[in-house]
Amino acid sequence: MVTRKLTNSNILSISSLYGSGLSTWEIAKRFNIQHSTILHHMKRLNIERRNKSSAAKEGVKSGRIKIKKHNIPSDLIISEDLSYIFGVLCGDGCISCNKKLRRYHIVLSATDKEFVDKFRNVLRNYFKINPTTEFRKSRNSNWRDQYVTRLCSKEACDFILEFGNFGKDKWKVPEIIKTSDGNIKSSFIMGFFDSEGEIDRKIGRVGAVSMNFGGLKEVQDLLSFLKIRSTIIKKKDLRPNTSQKYVLRIHDKNSILLFYSLVGFTIDRKQKILKEFLVKKGLT
Repeated sequence: MVTRKLTNSNILSISSLYGSGLSTWEIAKRFNIQHSTILHHMKRLNIERRNKSSAAKEGVKSGRIKIKKHNIPSDLIISEDLSYIFGVLCGDGCISCNKKLRRYHIVLSATDKEFVDKFRNVLRNYFKINPTTEFRKSRNSNWRDQYVTRLCSKEACDFILEFGNFGKDKWKVPEIIKTSDGNIKSSFIMGFFDSEGEIDRKIGRVGAVSMNFGGLKEVQDLLSFLKIRSTIIKKKDLRPNTSQKYVLRIHDKNSILLFYSLVGFTIDRKQKILKEFLVKKGLT
């Protein structure tokens, strides 16, 4: 870029240009100077910069920022795909709506690629929108790499939130799942256990951990519908400033076999451990 020195008139006009909605980058381009020069003069003139929310609104208003609207199908119904989405959102998944920043997304970040792939495919199949994918290399050798999928759609978020709360410690099993058939219930349980499930290799005990006792009780009711027996206990955690957690456990062999047959895990390593236990006990 060929730069030039601003005149006093140019400098004084920065305030009115910025006030009219132009961004600092647009002003720099108009005067054919470095962006940092505009920021320098704005500081000297005590011009307060817009926050991200205000800048985004001005960008939309001026046409610099284009909001792409993702339309979802108009004939969406309860299905195993939607049930699985609900289950994941009651676990590791996240749904976020920020009206000020106009950010709406459904996200899952996990260490198991097949889990994230499954969630991405289910979102795409149900809402007919392609989620983004991301791989995050861990900077800490003690932590595992993360796979991330994200669907950005206000319409999809609004649709899901019509069915209830999916907050980390406030989630509940949606009423539509409770009144649906066994396949729908099984799909929800799979999504939840893919997120929060654990399995003890030695004794084959299947469990799920959550700080939401009420939510776990509702998951337990779904399991009972499938004739899968379970208990809920408090999880001991001696670390300071940690929330009380609860563990839902499936103990007896017949219930574990039913879980394997009717629900199972998307995550290969968990499903493999479960199958090995059942084979060892001669149950499959």
